[in-house]
Amino acid sequence: MLGELAPGFEETGRDGWFFTQQFYTLPHIPGKRRPDVDVFVLTSASTFSAAEEFTYDLKSMERATIVGETTGGGAHPVRPAPLGHDFLVTVPFGRAVNPITGTNWEGTGVAPDLACPAGDALKTAHVEALRRIAARSTDESKKRALEWTMDDLTTEFAATSAKSLAKLAGTYGVRSVTIEGARLYLQRENGPKLELRPLRTNVFAVEGSPVPTRVTFQRGDGGDELVITTPDGEIGRAAKS
Repeated sequence: MLGELAPGFEETGRDGWFFTQQFYTLPHIPGKRRPDVDVFVLTSASTFSAAEEFTYDLKSMERATIVGETTGGGAHPVRPAPLGHDFLVTVPFGRAVNPITGTNWEGTGVAPDLACPAGDALKTAHVEALRRIAARSTDESKKRALEWTMDDLTTEFAATSAKSLAKLAGTYGVRSVTIEGARLYLQRENGPKLELRPLRTNVFAVEGSPVPTRVTFQRGDGGDELVITTPDGEIGRAAKS
């Protein structure tokens, strides 16, 4: 790196105007260490410069999972140099070298571990985090709840017509199913009205429920019926009146 040495950092070598400057974590940082917690970094093609260094360092240390798009590829710090007549040129004056890889991300960017469009990065990371938690869990009920949540996140709205939804509307015991526009709602007596998000033709996720809940409309012995289930099993069943 060419220039003046910033105070507080270690100079490890000098050759004329050029010197090596080492940056490192402070010896003492307050707070609890959490090396067992999964870390996800979301990136796009617009992720650049210092944000890339953060991403690159965590990836090099295998401390984080990078999700999204390959970053922009700007590793070398630059400064403007005047050329006269109101012109200037921006010139690199340093080069980052990672002690693990021996190089940097200039011109190549940081490639993600889980590649996807930037707009899908948050959902992709969320699903992967749930998958890892479920894989480590020994509680079968908790695992099913996590799997249901993953299913909800990865399943798009099923194609449902107003005509097909209208066939499901009606009264099922103490619960009523109503249709408003192109959306279906479930309500128990005077309780809150909860939207039913279609996962499949006859299976719906209950939006706003404190625990993952599914509603299935099916044909029973006595006619059409509604079955409500949670990861722990069936919690309600009623025939359509």
